[in-house]
Amino acid sequence: MYVAHERRAYILRLLEQRGTIRSSELAREIGVTDETIRTDMAAMQRQGLLRRVHGGAQYIPPTGGDDDAARLDCQLADLAARHFLTGQGRLTLYLDAAAFALVLFTRHPQLDCRVVTADPAVLHALSPARFSQEVCLVGSRLDRASGCLEGDADAVMAALKPDLALLCPPSVPAPQRAAYRHRLPAEWAAAASRHAARGTLVVGPAAVFAQDPAATCHAVLHNQTFITEENLPPEFLSIPRHTVPYIDPADITQGDRFDY
Repeated sequence: MYVAHERRAYILRLLEQRGTIRSSELAREIGVTDETIRTDMAAMQRQGLLRRVHGGAQYIPPTGGDDDAARLDCQLADLAARHFLTGQGRLTLYLDAAAFALVLFTRHPQLDCRVVTADPAVLHALSPARFSQEVCLVGSRLDRASGCLEGDADAVMAALKPDLALLCPPSVPAPQRAAYRHRLPAEWAAAASRHAARGTLVVGPAAVFAQDPAATCHAVLHNQTFITEENLPPEFLSIPRHTVPYIDPADITQGDRFDY
């Protein structure tokens, strides 16, 4: 029997990594029919987990419902909240990714945080009234190429002394390095890592394995803990880490019947 919940969890993983996927390519990758994938996507759209488009599907952010628990981005946010953001009182948190900020506080709206960021997209993501967290935008002039604010990152972070630097870089070429597509986000990430009491990288497997060739501006990190999937390369296994189970398409149960 084709196990639908395994396929659909895998589809969510791919959407969170790639943003969009084509149903025909996914069918070949898993080894099922196009009809099976289209049926999966239709069911997942009814659950609010994706948006169907011609030939495939698009990623949509979580809604806060029960179905979100199957999503990789929500599982990573739950790990971050469980291990670093609960039972600590009010924290000052440097955060550099709007998508993860939205997932984290949608899943855990009760978290008492002062969010510090140089990315206006984070401020925009957390501006709706349902979010109670204070958001502090640091920096001065907007650099349109990177979408980030310019500023003396080291001086700002030395003054703020964040409790936690929560970083979501597009690529992680080595355990102590985070690679960004532009200089400014890398500078802010490095400064936050230097001056924060703790540092955490929250990354999906695409950031570790299929590394982004456009991410060429490296930030050297300090005292990092990884939150990711459990299938890390050997060089990452000696550092502190918290992981969620990896889904391998080869392990998806298949047979001669359908269960939809």
